[in-house]
Amino acid sequence: MTYKRIVVYGAGGHGKLVGDVLLAQGQKVDSFVDDDSSRAGQIILGAPVLSSQKLWQQAAQQQIAIVLGVGNNRARKKIAERCADAAIEIMTVIHPTAIISCTASIGLGTAIMAGAVVNPDAQLGPGVILNSGAVVEHDVVLGAYAHISTNVALGGGAVVGDSSVLGVGAAMRPLARVGAASIVGAGSVVISDIPDGVVAVGVPARVIRSVSQLTEKTMSAQGRR
Repeated sequence: MTYKRIVVYGAGGHGKLVGDVLLAQGQKVDSFVDDDSSRAGQIILGAPVLSSQKLWQQAAQQQIAIVLGVGNNRARKKIAERCADAAIEIMTVIHPTAIISCTASIGLGTAIMAGAVVNPDAQLGPGVILNSGAVVEHDVVLGAYAHISTNVALGGGAVVGDSSVLGVGAAMRPLARVGAASIVGAGSVVISDIPDGVVAVGVPARVIRSVSQLTEKTMSAQGRR
């Protein structure tokens, strides 16, 4: 399908990264939008930043596609749900240098960055972020809106639950599991299964607290590269 406008929802660092993937694909980014009205008027990768309020007002009159450019998992899911309610199509973006097996399954709205590898029969749910240089081995399952950071390595058959975050350089042994809405710290190695809703760090990764104990500021930082 040809769109009149391709809009990246999110004008922070992750939005810039997603916009760069679009440019690498040969696409034209019409604009970025953001819920933070103070960003309006900025220029990112040659495209203007607009208020998200304006986007929703105009969506019904224009043929547009949204690219999810927000790193925070909860926020990204809410945007996707609002797009579905407004019948706005969401695009999946894959950098040309990523290597994707022909038997892998990639969910709607997923963003796969430069140098990432997705091997046979891996399953990526909707809205997943697979960041630069991450390796997803055969038969891995990534739940909806999971965020896999730069240079993460996931062994064959590993499972990451919905809306979980694996920090930069983290690793999971084959068949290991991380529950839903959990956070694995940068550089951590998951040897034993991690339950839902917890923060785990270290080598091997051990649970140190529940996600509910994190401050809002820490939660907002979870999507940063």
